[in-house]
Amino acid sequence: MKDLKFVWEFFGSDSEQLAKHHLNHLEEFFVKEKIIFSKIGASKESLNFSYSFVVLDSSFLEIIKSSLKPHKAFKV
Repeated sequence: MKDLKFVWEFFGSDSEQLAKHHLNHLEEFFVKEKIIFSKIGASKESLNFSYSFVVLDSSFLEIIKSSLKPHKAFKV
């Protein structure tokens, strides 16, 4: 199956810290659910916009969508 990139966006002056902190929660969830990801990280796009992301196999679409409610998802 294809990989999907799930994205959670954060806005404001503390967006970078929020995106990095969000990674902790994502990793905890993946350990608990025994989900293996191929890539995880955070990106600062501007002073007031950052995002966290994870790249997973598309077979995890439903559990991620229903449990973690990402803001966006892309085929990669």
